Amino acid sequence: MAGVPTEETDQVVTDAVDLLTRDHRLVDELFASFAQAAPQQLDPLARRLWKMLRIHTQIEEELFYPATRRALGDGSLIDHAEHDHDEAKRALTRVESMASDNGEFKKAVEELHELVTKHVQWEENELFPKVRQAKLDLIALGITLAERRDTLMDVLGLHGDDEEGAANMRDIQRPTGQRVGVVRQST
Repeated sequence: MAGVPTEETDQVVTDAVDLLTRDHRLVDELFASFAQAAPQQLDPLARRLWKMLRIHTQIEEELFYPATRRALGDGSLIDHAEHDHDEAKRALTRVESMASDNGEFKKAVEELHELVTKHVQWEENELFPKVRQAKLDLIALGITLAERRDTLMDVLGLHGDDEEGAANMRDIQRPTGQRVGVVRQST
């Protein structure tokens, strides 16, 4: 399968599962950067993290989960995923309502991180392997996800350089500039 390495994680994004997995790694990097950030960096970094989480959950809920539900013919997996999203969104809303100087802020972020990590592990170990076996055009779905993701990033004021912000805090040498998406396979 043809693809393009992403500048955030050096992974090749070739389909919907790859794109979502790459987002998982990006969110991991943002949480790691948040944990190491200086106090003055917490609020802007937190806003970037919250926006990325909102975008990721939205493209999954709008596009990936409905397509997956149809392809798998088993709604229980998607019901589980949507339940995880609901829990994470409640935790995210709680954290978004706080400023970094709130004494509960870091604890609330840690709880959100735990929920997100648990959900990511479940998706990557349980859901994604089943999706790969289903009769689903993951390349076409990946293109649709990437387009919707780019639109949401524009709406929320995130762009390629903003998306990499957390990763750049750890690795100043990373290249910047181009958007990441899914590349159609040449035949």
